[in-house]
Amino acid sequence: MKRLLGLTVNGLPREVAVDPNRTLLEMLREDLALTGTKHGCELGECGCCAVLLDGKPVLSCLVLGLAVEGREVTTVEGMARGPALHPLQD
Repeated sequence: MKRLLGLTVNGLPREVAVDPNRTLLEMLREDLALTGTKHGCELGECGCCAVLLDGKPVLSCLVLGLAVEGREVTTVEGMARGPALHPLQD
């Protein structure tokens, strides 16, 4: 059964309905269409799914979507400030 949760993604308040077993990676890519966060090993070894959670790096394949309720997530899409790309985006 899906649960509605609120969070901030790339500086914008968002609400999303997620299944309890859905990872943050799946939620970002499939529910919020933020495909900059990449799907890699699903084991927390490669790091290509890394995002910032409350300003600290986490591997989104290892975090359940429900665990981010009320928190702030920054993906690669949200790193630019103005027209210039952040070095990670470049």
